Amino acid sequence: MATYSFSQIWLYEQCPKKYQFKYLDKYESEFIASYDTVLWNSVHATLERLYKEVNVFRIPTEEETLEKFKELWDGNVAKEWEIQAKWTDTIDVYLERWRAYLEEYYEKYAPFDWTKVIWTELQLTFKVKKDWEEWEWRSFRWFVDRLDKQWEDVFIINDYKTNKYLPPEDNDHYREQLTLYALWVKEKYWKYIKSIKARLFYLHFNIIDEWEITDDLLEPIIEKYSKFVDEIEKKKAQYENNPDDKNIFPTLGNKFCQYCEFQNVCPLFTHLNFPDEKITWGYLWETTVKRLVDRFYKLGKDAWEIKKEKDMIREMLIEYADAKWFEQLFWEEDQVKISKWINYSIKDKEAIKQYAINNWMFTEVWEVNKTKFVEKVKNWEISEEDTKALLDEKDSYTVSASKRKDLPNEDE
Repeated sequence: MATYSFSQIWLYEQCPKKYQFKYLDKYESEFIASYDTVLWNSVHATLERLYKEVNVFRIPTEEETLEKFKELWDGNVAKEWEIQAKWTDTIDVYLERWRAYLEEYYEKYAPFDWTKVIWTELQLTFKVKKDWEEWEWRSFRWFVDRLDKQWEDVFIINDYKTNKYLPPEDNDHYREQLTLYALWVKEKYWKYIKSIKARLFYLHFNIIDEWEITDDLLEPIIEKYSKFVDEIEKKKAQYENNPDDKNIFPTLGNKFCQYCEFQNVCPLFTHLNFPDEKITWGYLWETTVKRLVDRFYKLGKDAWEIKKEKDMIREMLIEYADAKWFEQLFWEEDQVKISKWINYSIKDKEAIKQYAINNWMFTEVWEVNKTKFVEKVKNWEISEEDTKALLDEKDSYTVSASKRKDLPNEDE
């Protein structure tokens, strides 16, 4: 079985079709560096160098640390033929960001004597066993920014993030990633470990997210990523046997599409490269595909606006008719009829079933037939007190428009 990186699995989550293009079809994509990646690489390399010095009891000054970053930044920029800036950020904005990140980090953690560094920028490979009887493994690999030993027998997995957004706790792949790394730490250093912790340094926010990695936390993450690997392996086998099947790795169409480097081959976007083709309907009507797309969108938008206005008018008419005790409203040639009725919804099916048994209605309302039960309510076979206990009541309305029926018919 193949070894998977977290970036592969995350890419599959973003879009299975993109996974197919990159890892199975092996389409080449033109990579254009961004200042975000240059910033990320330079910050990581600076902190790696800092902790390597710390580990041999030489503490670089803050000024030396900033100078090292600028040297790395200039070197990384010089290596790229072309660099893109995302959004409207300029180079000056990125330089202000790295200075703020490193100054805040240095001032917060200097003189760095609170930990012992075991590794920096460590590439690791570890395995997850699916079933002890079948001896099936799932292999993962990734990089750890830093592994520390702190206090007595406490190992800490560290990772730096330069993102300008803060992931919500209930959808944080970074937490899952660092948590899963604990398997490798346990395997390599089990006899020295009392507990394992993880730390995510969100440098943009000057925030640390720290947690202890327990077996209870680890087990569901192992299960989640094992299922992803099983799913990908299954689809890979299907694709190998039938590479013409376009549905094995589907397109998702989401916020990640705008950054995708495979838009030129993706069925969601390839039409952008086509000319505006003519299309006919029968013998008389001729138009173009792009005009149809535009018209379809506008009709949908108009329909939504009409529905929104119609719903608002409906509520206004209901409120007016209710207040005046009217059942029909009129204009010159039109009328609107408003019918009011009670809509019942079941509170508890088991309670109604028990009620039916106790009152010898068991065969009539078997399987808690709402229609039959409501008929008995309307026929006063069930008391008002029992009705309120078993059913929720809500006023509902039917509003219908038509031509006035009280006017003479011109055809007569």
